[in-house]
Amino acid sequence: MERFDRQVRLAEIGSSGQVRISSKLVSVGLEPDAADIAARYLAGAGVRGVRVRDATMAEGARAIAPGIRVDVDPALPIDTEALAFDIRDPTCRDICRGAHAALRALRAALKEI
Repeated sequence: MERFDRQVRLAEIGSSGQVRISSKLVSVGLEPDAADIAARYLAGAGVRGVRVRDATMAEGARAIAPGIRVDVDPALPIDTEALAFDIRDPTCRDICRGAHAALRALRAALKEI
């Protein structure tokens, strides 16, 4: 848990929130570039694992947290609720979509009792 000391010090997370985050297996159903960003952010936040659509995305999560559980499921549906940011540059748009999806997953984990 030492790795997550900064997060634990945040009032919004605390030690109980980090425990909830570390118990989550999060499905990341986004297009490849956005999914890679989301999987990396989630791995960095300390989730137990991620489900992704292909093995390339798994590599990014493992680069951040080598021990993370990564399930590859090509049939994982695309998240239709992910925001479509009005950004012209596709790379920037994918970064925003991935970061936002990770944030939504972490907020959901923190709201659980």
